[in-house]
Amino acid sequence: MADFPMPVFYSYPPYFTLQPVKETQRKQRESWKDLILSYCCHHRIFIVSLDAAADEFPLFENKAIQRKLSLEARSLLLEDLAASGRGRWLGPDRRRLLVLWRGVGEWADVIHAWARGNGLEDSVVSLEELLGGEDVRGSELAGMPRELLSAALRTLEERGKARVFRGDANDDTGVKFFA
Repeated sequence: MADFPMPVFYSYPPYFTLQPVKETQRKQRESWKDLILSYCCHHRIFIVSLDAAADEFPLFENKAIQRKLSLEARSLLLEDLAASGRGRWLGPDRRRLLVLWRGVGEWADVIHAWARGNGLEDSVVSLEELLGGEDVRGSELAGMPRELLSAALRTLEERGKARVFRGDANDDTGVKFFA
């Protein structure tokens, strides 16, 4: 976390406890929502789990002031992200959230630009290549989870910029990009 500039409120103990005054809590939750998005973008974190240990997702605990968010607060903050369209729950148990520090449409643009930049228009690329192939390493697509890639590809299909060919297994799925 040392390389990420934390906002002033992060060192203020009351921000780690849900505030009882409605307007104060609204501002608190908005500040946390912005922080989570910025932090995840900076560190390229795509999924946040409510069950994650502090070493897996240290943002919810400030050891310097010996404070951490309760499970209730973490859950509420992730619900706020989902409700604002900046997150999507992965699974019905609502324990893991896909954090959309870029919207799905923005990711679709990034994928299409990547395909164009790599001369892949009118070519078929496997889903597995998009998830971890050599051409993806070091690009903005590196580390993208399957759930986000699938949502962005659906958006590209809706825009007429790609066609997904689904096989019997995930490794059989291919994508053809159009200009």
